[in-house]
Amino acid sequence: MAADKDKESIAHGDISKDKLMTSTGPEHEVLPRVYNMWTASAYQVLMMASWTCNLVMYSTVFDLGGPMMLIYSTIIVCIGQCLLMSSLAEMCSVWPYSGGQQAFTKNLAPARVRRFLSYLVGWFVLVGDLAASSSCAMNNAQMIGAIVQLTHPEFQMTRWSTWLMYIANILLSVLFTFSQRHLPLISTVGGFITLGGGIAWAVSFLTLSPKQSASFVFTRFMNNSGYASSGWVGIMSFYAPAYALYGTDGILHISEEMKDAHKTAPRAMIWSMIFSGITSLTGAIIMGFCCGNWEDYLKTDLPYIPWFVDTLHGVGGGVAFLAIIIILLNFLIIIGINTAVSRLAWGMARDNALPFSRIFVKINPVVQTPLNTISFAVVTEIAIGVIAFGSDYAFEAIISFGQAAIQIGYVTPVLMLLWRGRHALPVPRSFTLGSFGLAINIVSACWSCLIIIMLVFPLYVPVNAENIYNMNWSIALIGAVVLFVSVDWILRAQYYYVVSAE
Repeated sequence: MAADKDKESIAHGDISKDKLMTSTGPEHEVLPRVYNMWTASAYQVLMMASWTCNLVMYSTVFDLGGPMMLIYSTIIVCIGQCLLMSSLAEMCSVWPYSGGQQAFTKNLAPARVRRFLSYLVGWFVLVGDLAASSSCAMNNAQMIGAIVQLTHPEFQMTRWSTWLMYIANILLSVLFTFSQRHLPLISTVGGFITLGGGIAWAVSFLTLSPKQSASFVFTRFMNNSGYASSGWVGIMSFYAPAYALYGTDGILHISEEMKDAHKTAPRAMIWSMIFSGITSLTGAIIMGFCCGNWEDYLKTDLPYIPWFVDTLHGVGGGVAFLAIIIILLNFLIIIGINTAVSRLAWGMARDNALPFSRIFVKINPVVQTPLNTISFAVVTEIAIGVIAFGSDYAFEAIISFGQAAIQIGYVTPVLMLLWRGRHALPVPRSFTLGSFGLAINIVSACWSCLIIIMLVFPLYVPVNAENIYNMNWSIALIGAVVLFVSVDWILRAQYYYVVSAE
């Protein structure tokens, strides 16, 4: 009886005692509530690390519109993502579950499709987050390799050595996810490094770099993509800022570890999104003025590395900054994403969504962390790395698919809310969009659909036998996930996956 009362209070947003029940009905093992609004905000700011994403996508920025479009696109993307996160934050105030978008979908979708659709969304977000973590680990491996070659020219980088550094990043990150009570400290340190590193980068580059003219930064349009339509290139220029601002669902997956999650999680989502948008725009403007000899840099595999070396007057300064700030931030982001992945998988296991859910639902009593789902994340990322060892092309296809997969996870619950009507959200709730709710939900859905369309198009054309590397396989991988989930649903999941009204 007490459990029924607790569940009813959760459905109406009253979680003052921080009692959280599983969606399937019975009580489950709970994680300690170690995050508050500030540490959760730091976690999300770290996860996006928005100003660094513009830097590592240096070549994409100059091929798709140039600094001018990066600045204007960042403004548009920031507004679009803020509206989208507002829609999800309102849902989080009602259902602050680690399943995040999967939990929202199973509460908002029509009864006839609720089970399968929420199951599908959970898998899309899970695979997308795994791809994002793998992307950060591979980026770190490539940067470390480039730095080693800069400082030791006699060293020859091989596919094998890159793969080993990739695996090292994945395995070392696990050591920092073991202790539940230390995760907020890691997030706080990461948030300060993100902020402090951004300030250090801005000051050093504004001081030392030769400056481009204002007309170059704000009016010069560049197009090295092969697309003939400038308008379409303008839309494709959303790619870099969207990459910087798309990891905004992390808080959803740690919400069961937050105190007063129905209140603090939505606030942390909104404020961290606004902060990251401001830093991303600031970084875009500084990058435009301080981009250096960009034409020469674009001839290299990782153009931001010679950019740093030239601006900071030597290999020592450039390497030190890359190692201390960018590589360290990437490593902390891997920790954050793997934390989110493990919580999402743990939440899905409570609904028997995963094979061997009885194993994945367990929480280690010593470290109070779902170690089995952390192991699942690590093993999967190593498997993705094996693909990279065999083919860079296949690995890039998986990574490009990750953004689209996560956006599908964003838009589906919003579409379900529009389908059902806003009356489907229980009242009262601690965070509401009020009379603007319907308009925000409509714009959010349209925005997310536009981003998904953009993400499945190739960045460069033509796509033919001679330029097959230009092909964007995201749509094929989306189809592969749908096929895998559908087959698993028919053979297994429909008999085990449980969804009940929360």
